[in-house]
Amino acid sequence: MRSRLCFSHAAALLSTNFFLCILLLWSPSLTWATPSEAFSFENADIQTVVNHVAGLTGITFVFDPDRVKGKITVLSPKGVSPAVALKLLESALALHGYSLLSRSEGMLIVPVEHVAPKAMTVKVIRLNYAQAGELAYTLSWVAPPWVRIVPHIPTNSLIISGPPAMVDELVDLVR
Repeated sequence: MRSRLCFSHAAALLSTNFFLCILLLWSPSLTWATPSEAFSFENADIQTVVNHVAGLTGITFVFDPDRVKGKITVLSPKGVSPAVALKLLESALALHGYSLLSRSEGMLIVPVEHVAPKAMTVKVIRLNYAQAGELAYTLSWVAPPWVRIVPHIPTNSLIISGPPAMVDELVDLVR
């Protein structure tokens, strides 16, 4: 009697596990876990691309349509996951001077000027073979907008401030 009870209990447990596995395999939610969809936009409005990424990721984007405008091109030869689509959007926005800020209500899209950098560095570079004013002007063409380059004419020096990695990169370029 006892072995029969154990057998029926084991059979019930096995059949329950079998049906759970079938349900999980056929569950539509698993097909949405990491979908790969086409992600190619040529000269498209930023708002169109943001809308597509919002649909892919389920993330709410908050931005001022009067401030966040322009055309971007993102060409992907194959489908991308939602996480990669978000990274591509972030990169395309950065090229146009916008940044994504993660907040509890969603992702904010704001101009880079309104984003405070996490860390700031200020370095003074004394110049021997170049004029501070001319070099500051030249470097301003290659430096991102959030890096500040100021010549100090009396000492023929440059004062460079901004995120540490960018400041170090410019210092290496000068030397």
